[in-house]
Amino acid sequence: MKKISILFIAIFHISCSKKITTELSDKMTELKSENGIPTNFKKLDQYIANKEIILLGEAAHGEGKTFEVKTQIVKYLVEEKGFNTIAMEGMDFLQMEFINGRSVLKNNLPDNFENEWYNFWNPWNPAKQLISFESFIKNSKISFAGIEPYENITAMINISFIKNELEKSKWAILNKKEWLKLAPIFEKINTNKSKLSIEEFDHITLQLENFIKENELIHFQDNFFTQMVENLITHVKMNFNPNTFSNEDEETAYYVNTRDHQMARNLIYFKERNPKAKIIVWLANFHGATNLSEVTYADGDPNMYSKLKVFGEHVKKKYSEKVYSIATTSSKGFSKMPYNLKGIEETKIISPKESLEFELDKQKYNFGFIDFNKINKNNPKKLEEKFNSIMLGHKNQNGKWLKVFDGLLFIKENEIAIPRE
Repeated sequence: MKKISILFIAIFHISCSKKITTELSDKMTELKSENGIPTNFKKLDQYIANKEIILLGEAAHGEGKTFEVKTQIVKYLVEEKGFNTIAMEGMDFLQMEFINGRSVLKNNLPDNFENEWYNFWNPWNPAKQLISFESFIKNSKISFAGIEPYENITAMINISFIKNELEKSKWAILNKKEWLKLAPIFEKINTNKSKLSIEEFDHITLQLENFIKENELIHFQDNFFTQMVENLITHVKMNFNPNTFSNEDEETAYYVNTRDHQMARNLIYFKERNPKAKIIVWLANFHGATNLSEVTYADGDPNMYSKLKVFGEHVKKKYSEKVYSIATTSSKGFSKMPYNLKGIEETKIISPKESLEFELDKQKYNFGFIDFNKINKNNPKKLEEKFNSIMLGHKNQNGKWLKVFDGLLFIKENEIAIPRE
């Protein structure tokens, strides 16, 4: 009798898991396509009405078909729905401020950056499937927001700039002794010739944080200089931190949390200065998640995601109902970043039998969309139901996914991102 009860419980558990994935599959709206790409997204209007920030994700950074579909969504949102800003993972905030017209930054960037800036957008710029995207954004009257802290290409130039501005400021004049202590640390960071000691690291990060906290910084056009310093603090924490971590997970959590917090701060900074901005954020599903702790991590500590607070969570907390986060997933195909380099491997996308993607694959259409919010509103209990999905990096993971994203874009069969010729 006991064995029968255990078997019944197991069957009941499987059927419940099956039920939610099947239900979601049945609720998916078809996005009809022409020449292998959907071009009409009017069915999304009811879900994105009154939204000012759309987080447009991708399961991994090597999905050519995803790039093509996301390009069409961007075009639709800009041309039909009044979105006027593209925010980009992989571009730092200062680079895009220059492209937006802050010409005073010209000497802080590589030569000819104005014409070559798209080539700095890694790992996306080499993708053949994004030629159309590049052409569209360069020829549209839109603004840009870089959400990364400093990339290596701009970090050194800007550290010198910040150092010089501080040196000329009243603070440095009034605090000569303190400045003499800070200046050589700046030089160490700028030349990258030697690591910071723990004392140097703690001193400069604390001092820079105090500058911001106590409003001691000089103002550089709408507090832009303050934002530069904020990103410098993040750059130092991510690249010059001499402290050791007890394990790899702790180190990963530190870097993810540090980076994603600053990414969100950069977007918020842009939005506060441009309150009428309607922003599309091009990023990974991982960064666009708004409740990552609801997913059980598959490759190590099951609670790993609960240690992380990613970009989407910060933005959602700040702007709430104005944000709509879209994850993208596929049930089959391949993924590979657009480089013919050693170490860049091709990944086969496999949807396990217990996953949502396995159920979505049974649908006859190739492209679809599911609005999680409507499902949650009609039946709040669904929020607590767990099921498996490969939305995050094509890894099969269990979670309360209806809490993690607002909507799901389904592309049945993906393809690798092809390098341009």
